[in-house]
Amino acid sequence: MLDTLVAPGPDVLTEPIVAWRTWTLLGSRDGDQVRLHPLFGRRQAWPPRYPARASCSRRGRHAVPGLDCTCGWYAMHDHEGLRRSRDPAVLGTVALWGRIVEHRFGFRAEFAYPQRLRLVCFLCLWSSGAGGVRGCTVVVPRHGGRLVPLCEPHLDLCRRYGYPIRRLLGAPEVEQTLLSTYAVDVLRTV
Repeated sequence: MLDTLVAPGPDVLTEPIVAWRTWTLLGSRDGDQVRLHPLFGRRQAWPPRYPARASCSRRGRHAVPGLDCTCGWYAMHDHEGLRRSRDPAVLGTVALWGRIVEHRFGFRAEFAYPQRLRLVCFLCLWSSGAGGVRGCTVVVPRHGGRLVPLCEPHLDLCRRYGYPIRRLLGAPEVEQTLLSTYAVDVLRTV
């Protein structure tokens, strides 16, 4: 399927399309301040309580997202494609609106904002997909402010194989901080 424009010309979608995506999580070492970051591309944090607006790094001026470009906020039709995400920490649904391009696996949008979120153990997601993700019990702070949520069995596996763990944060508290920061609901089931 070739890219198709969902909202052609000056007509843009005002009612959001809901799609799936993953984010990495960065924050303070105590987990009191957290921010969603895209896994790829521009590494700036998603702004809390404001829609993220896509931009294009190409020199040519065009409407974002463009049919002949890769710009825009990406999201997928369903959660199964997210299994291949690189180092996800948060799984959720996102509202997309404005100018939207639909492609084979999902969408690229002009505007986006998280709708429902939950911490996710990346090892569970990789091995079992979104439907097999266990609840996270801890979050491991890493270098550069990265926060890595883990379920109990994968925490034990990390310890067994020498993954450096200096400090553990409670996943429920970090998740609640995330939900409060972005003023969104928890993603209950997948």
